[in-house]
Amino acid sequence: MSVKSLVAAYNELTKLDLRILRVIEVAHRKYEWVPIEVIVKWSNRSWELVSKSLKKLNALGMVIRWKGNYTGYRLTYTGYDALALHTLAKRGVIERLSPTPLGVGKESDVYVAEDPAGNKLVVKFHRLGRTSFRQTRRFRIWVGDRRHITWLYESRLSAHMEYKALVMTYNAEVHVPRPVSVNRHAVVTYYIESLRLIEVKRGLSNPDDVLGTILDDVATTYREVGIVHGDLSEYNVLISLEDETPYIIDWPQWVPRTYRNAIDLLRRDLENILKFFEKEYDIHVDLDIALKCITEGIEAGELELEEAFEKMLGTKELREYVLGEESEESIEKALDNIEKEFSETGKEEQEKVKMKVLEKEKQETEKSSDSSDDNPAP
Repeated sequence: MSVKSLVAAYNELTKLDLRILRVIEVAHRKYEWVPIEVIVKWSNRSWELVSKSLKKLNALGMVIRWKGNYTGYRLTYTGYDALALHTLAKRGVIERLSPTPLGVGKESDVYVAEDPAGNKLVVKFHRLGRTSFRQTRRFRIWVGDRRHITWLYESRLSAHMEYKALVMTYNAEVHVPRPVSVNRHAVVTYYIESLRLIEVKRGLSNPDDVLGTILDDVATTYREVGIVHGDLSEYNVLISLEDETPYIIDWPQWVPRTYRNAIDLLRRDLENILKFFEKEYDIHVDLDIALKCITEGIEAGELELEEAFEKMLGTKELREYVLGEESEESIEKALDNIEKEFSETGKEEQEKVKMKVLEKEKQETEKSSDSSDDNPAP
C-alpha cells in the first residue's frame, strides 16, 4: 500500500477502529492470532460493533482474518503503520507525509514528512522479515521463541535500538541525523539535504576532510559512546549538499564495544570506508594503523551479545524495546489506558487527528534494493 493510500485509509478510521487496532496490539502479547471473543471483551464494545470494525479493518488491509479452531485476527504492517502515524500525529511530531518513498531498502521504507511548524523530517518504518533474516536472528535473543511476538514487535525493537544509537551518538556530537521521536517501528529524524556517499563518488571537493570527519566520528562512537556501527559503508553515509559534512545513518545493527566480536565489526566498518576512498580518490590510510588509533588503550570486549546489551542498557530498557511503551504495565492497565484514550469525549467518531499528504514538493522515489535503509538523497 502506498503512503497516499495509507493516509487515506488512516483518515477513514474512527476512534472505535483505532481502539480495536490497539486492543489487538496489546493482545499480541498473549496471542499470535487474537480470538474475536477476546477482542470483543477487551474492547468493551458489542459483538456487532466489533465485527463491523474488524470487517472494515480487514478490507483496508490493516488486519488479517484467520479461521481454524477459532476465528482470530492479527495486525499487518499497514495496521501497525496506522497506529504509529496516529500516535506521532497526536503528539504533534508529524502532520504531513510524502506520497512516495525516499527509499525502499531491505528492512525499511523511508518517507519525507513535515511537523506542524513546517520543519522537514524523515520517517523510517522498520520492516523486518520482508527479505532478510539477519536482524531477526539477532533480536531473537530477547524475543525468544514466543509465537505471539510477531515481525511487528521485532521491527519495533529494531526501531528503538536504532533510535537509542542516534540519541547516544548525537549527544556525543557525532555527525548523525538529529533524532526527533520513535514510536513502535517508526523512527523520526530531521531531514538533511544530501546525497549518499556512493552517489557522490568522485564529486567531493575535499575528500581528505570528509574521510577525516568520518574516522573521527567512528573513533568518538567507539571511545566515548562505547558502541560500533556494525554496518558502515559508502551506502549509509550522507554528504550534505550545503558543506559536504558527512552524516552516518542506518544504525539498527550497532553493538556495544564490550561485545566479543565488536573489534571485528569495527575493522569491517573501517575497511569498507577506507576501500571506497582509496578507489575513488586514491587516498590511502593503513587499516591496521586506523584501527589501532581508535582502539588504543581500551580493553577488547569479551561478552556475548546478550550480556553486552544488558550491561549497557539494562534488562528493563531492553524489555521496553521488545514489548513497547506499556512493557511494565499489566495487560489490564494497558486496556484501561486504551479506554481512557478513546473515551474522553464518549463519542467514538470525534476528535481523531487527521494526517495530510505532503504535496508541496514532489519527492523522487528511490527503490534500489541495495540502497541504504535511511535517508537517501532527495
